[in-house]
Amino acid sequence: MGSILTIASGKGGCAKTTTTKVLAASMAAAGYRVAVVDADRNQSFASWVKEAYEGPAFTTCSEVDHVRVVDVAGELADAHDIVLVDTAGFENLTAASAIGMADHVLIPCMPDRDNIREALRTAQQVTSLSKAARRAIPYSVLPTRWKANGLVERATLENLQAEKLPVLDHALADLTDFIKLSFSGSVPLRGKVAQQVSALIAELAGKGAIPPMPNSPDSPDSGKEGAAA
Repeated sequence: MGSILTIASGKGGCAKTTTTKVLAASMAAAGYRVAVVDADRNQSFASWVKEAYEGPAFTTCSEVDHVRVVDVAGELADAHDIVLVDTAGFENLTAASAIGMADHVLIPCMPDRDNIREALRTAQQVTSLSKAARRAIPYSVLPTRWKANGLVERATLENLQAEKLPVLDHALADLTDFIKLSFSGSVPLRGKVAQQVSALIAELAGKGAIPPMPNSPDSPDSGKEGAAA
């Protein structure tokens, strides 16, 4: 059974789909069996894959129904290591369902007051759904469009920490390569973007949000015949 990682926030434009793009391509390149469910009615991710994507193969499907999304993601988790669910940038039943059945929720947050407010609101939604499901649903805040040592970024981080939100150590920087993904189907697998995403994947694996990196010492397949040394 694979892990289900839901990317969620009530804030539109906080890089949910961009995060899904770079994670899906980078995880596939690293050897994970990856599936993505586009649960946003805008279908930005699914359209990008169909019309532009060039890179390592992964499974993509669309499901915006709040009942069916649970079944679809669960079925995909049976055959993949990781299922990413890209949700809409507003509160809806489908996003709530995707959060409620997730093994971990990733909350992208750009450095501004509106994003802080929506990150907190989404975290509160995760907590409420955890109570309803009577199980813990862990979550992490992912800093996006982040400038290292920026004053606004520092203030944003202080606000998030003051609210006791679990913020990841690794961020997605404010790089033009991320913006270009809207027009390009090529996800950088080398250079700064690749380094940042690889560090993020390693951190998520270390937290248990996703399975260990394929062929790592902690991977269940690492000791099998034919596994890389």
